[in-house]
Amino acid sequence: MMKQLSAIKNDFLSRLQFLYDESEITAILKLLIDDLSTANMLSVREFSDEDAEILYSQLIKLETGMPVQYVLGKAHFYHLEFKVNEHVLIPRPETEELVYHIVQKYLGNSKLKVIDIGTGSGCIAIALKKNLDTAEVTAMDISEEALLIAKENADDNEVEIEFIKADALSLNSTHYPKFDVIVSNPPYIKMDEKENMHQNVLAFEPHRALFVENDRALIFYEKISDFALSNLKEKGVLFFEINQNLSSETKDMLENKGFEAVLIKDLNDNFRFIEAQLRG
Repeated sequence: MMKQLSAIKNDFLSRLQFLYDESEITAILKLLIDDLSTANMLSVREFSDEDAEILYSQLIKLETGMPVQYVLGKAHFYHLEFKVNEHVLIPRPETEELVYHIVQKYLGNSKLKVIDIGTGSGCIAIALKKNLDTAEVTAMDISEEALLIAKENADDNEVEIEFIKADALSLNSTHYPKFDVIVSNPPYIKMDEKENMHQNVLAFEPHRALFVENDRALIFYEKISDFALSNLKEKGVLFFEINQNLSSETKDMLENKGFEAVLIKDLNDNFRFIEAQLRG
């Protein structure tokens, strides 16, 4: 017996309304349907028992607050597809803006040497390599599980990247060459900002990749900046995604270490990124 789309949509709306608004639920359902079939939500009007069973099993997971990307096991970022699971953050649209900024700055540069510190799913490193194909890209993370996912994503997207397991808080600069670009989207959410976050982030995404102690909010930026002092080439650039609430503090910290730092706004008009270069 076929299950009507209208009935499935009504069930999704009624069972997920405590988590999302109607437009979000509709968008989630569209993602699930698009993944289920080569058809899409605009053309499909009824589903077989087998397909309906898949959708309802996914609905059960969504009711727990599990993000749809984890339900599907994948996310899209910078026109590429990435495997994701509970060991890596779901790639964010804001981070796409950071990649875009770097790509636009370095298009045509044939000898670029890049390192992505705290790579997670590998989305930044892989998107950069895909769009700056002659660049030599290294990606680092402390999590073995995250690196496994990142390596799979590099293979799936057919790019060659060197992956390194290391702690961003204890980098030995002598173990690494000098880079043209050091980029990082490190943990930057203060513990006292948790209450403002959606429950599906708190319950499912890896806290180690998200949060820092209130009294050490810039610890990753400080340590990575110290690494950059030794491991940036002349005219090399350090790029960070930052906590918009700590933008001026982050800029001041970098300038106190000897960088010229520029804050960059995202599409929502928030200071989300910083670009820094050692003073000549």
